[in-house]
Amino acid sequence: MNLVKLFRYQKIYSSIPRRGIEELWKGGYLDPETPFSQKEKLSTTGYPWPSYLLRQKSFEDLRSLYFSCLKEKNLLLGERWAALQNHIKPPKHGRLKKVKLTMKRILGVITRREIHQQCLRAKQILKSQKEKEVLETRLFKLKELLNELNFKIKRSKSHDSLSKTGWLKTVSKIESEMEEIELKLQPLRKETLQLRVPNWRYERKYSDLPGRITWNKDYIPALKSALRRPFKFY
Repeated sequence: MNLVKLFRYQKIYSSIPRRGIEELWKGGYLDPETPFSQKEKLSTTGYPWPSYLLRQKSFEDLRSLYFSCLKEKNLLLGERWAALQNHIKPPKHGRLKKVKLTMKRILGVITRREIHQQCLRAKQILKSQKEKEVLETRLFKLKELLNELNFKIKRSKSHDSLSKTGWLKTVSKIESEMEEIELKLQPLRKETLQLRVPNWRYERKYSDLPGRITWNKDYIPALKSALRRPFKFY
């Protein structure tokens, strides 16, 4: 006597379902309200979902399909438990394997899609980082030039000389260019914020405060040449 004949002639009574728990046995062999002919139709299944069809679906469709498979898996596990309690073979025992394989393929498709999105995001961040390094280098050189010009203007004695007038015009141009660069750097700094890590070059090893203190600075390799200048005029 198998489980099909057992639940065909024996009616199971259960309490009133609450919170949608009836979905764990609704439509299965353990459902007392579903006729046996309909149970046979519902238990007939085909092959598990192939991966090439799952890749064509959106995330919402995959999510709904995964939870549908999860409900069916719980239903089949309940039927298997009932069959083990009655020492009989569970009906349609291959359905559980198909459901598990479909769920595994859904998770694989979602994982591969997420890895692809992370790779695209990493490429975009690296591209923004290169643009940011170019702008930061240009901004650093403009600041150096601005400090030198301010020093020359401060040291100049004549008030109406042509050189001082040219320096003042150059200072105004440099300041306007620095403002434009700062506007361009704001979204780039926000986008590449996760690449900023504490650097050992800016670490204070000895301090009165407990713990390690790190300076939140960017180490730009393009500025190595500027660090070798022995003298500064300000």
